[in-house]
Amino acid sequence: MLILHTSDTHLGYAQFDLEEREKDVYDAFSEIVDAAVKDRVDAVVHSGDIFHIPRPAGRPLVKLGEGIKTMREHGIRFYFTLGEHDILRMRGTPSALLFQRLGLATYVGDGNPVIDGDLFIVGFHKRRNIEVEELFDGFKRADEIAKEHPDKKKVVVIHQGLLECHPYGEITANDLPRLFDYYAMGHLHDHVEKRFERLAGPVCYPGSIDPTPSEGIKEFRKGYFLVDLSGREARPEWVGLNSSRQQFRYDVEYARLGQEIARIKKEIEEKSLPKRPVVLVRVKGHEIDNAKVAASISGLRDLCLYPDWEPILEGSPSGQELLTERPTDIQEEMVRLATLALGDERRASFAIRELLPLLERGEKEEALDLVNKAYEKSRFKEVVG
Repeated sequence: MLILHTSDTHLGYAQFDLEEREKDVYDAFSEIVDAAVKDRVDAVVHSGDIFHIPRPAGRPLVKLGEGIKTMREHGIRFYFTLGEHDILRMRGTPSALLFQRLGLATYVGDGNPVIDGDLFIVGFHKRRNIEVEELFDGFKRADEIAKEHPDKKKVVVIHQGLLECHPYGEITANDLPRLFDYYAMGHLHDHVEKRFERLAGPVCYPGSIDPTPSEGIKEFRKGYFLVDLSGREARPEWVGLNSSRQQFRYDVEYARLGQEIARIKKEIEEKSLPKRPVVLVRVKGHEIDNAKVAASISGLRDLCLYPDWEPILEGSPSGQELLTERPTDIQEEMVRLATLALGDERRASFAIRELLPLLERGEKEEALDLVNKAYEKSRFKEVVG
């Protein structure tokens, strides 16, 4: 049995609000569908954050539907759970469930196992920090039912962060059910493969299929897992995507700006890339003239989809460099700053990671509901009460 494991596709996301960047996400998703067909996998497992927003526009819905249709035509089953970007917190049906209702895909995020031939698969949709305890009974029940099917290949699909893989994870490996051959994880945007002594199989995050807002402009490699379940142990292989638009950072000296931009142009031309790259130029120097830098950067526009720049200022009072660059993970930096302001990492993480995304999307009722639930569960009574 061979499965393809993907996650965090964020269909509909357009970096810099550019149509070309939205198309890049669809190109990556199409490459995954094509790979599933070419490699004749038995099933595709999606670990959540299918869409970038809970109410996606028509185009991302169509792209998902086209992919599922292609897979069905080749006898490939599609199993999925939901991430926080897929879930409508207050009312309404998550958009991805449309394909479950039409009988085109199988939702496994409710904790109820699905048995299909030799495959035993169960999943859990994303829980907020205040809801993670709901998972533990489900994990225990999944193990109990798995014991009754020793002859099946067992896959669990979970959209949560593990603390062993990310400092802001919500659960640990010790919380996971024990008896599964493969742990199809979602939520982290970098690919990770880990094994834990108490777990029967490997824990794998394939990562996002294209950079999302928190990742910044940097060189990257995105991909998916091909998982061979035919033997006694699962054998995952991470496969890189070829359709990705490349992104580069360059550090240059302000005093040599003209020569440095010429060097960058030459390097990009020599790469002969199939897609114009996204480029960030970090300019280091004294008394940087923004207009001069902007004019020089504009010389990259013929070769780059989106050339951007930021200063690295010298001459701080301590005699050290003062870096004003944007952090690689903006959300983590916001949590760090909020922790300094509030004096409590729990409150900072709640405010930035859970409350702020709802407010950014204008979901005021959902945000109020979240605060009420946090209070009811005694997370912040010492603060609010």
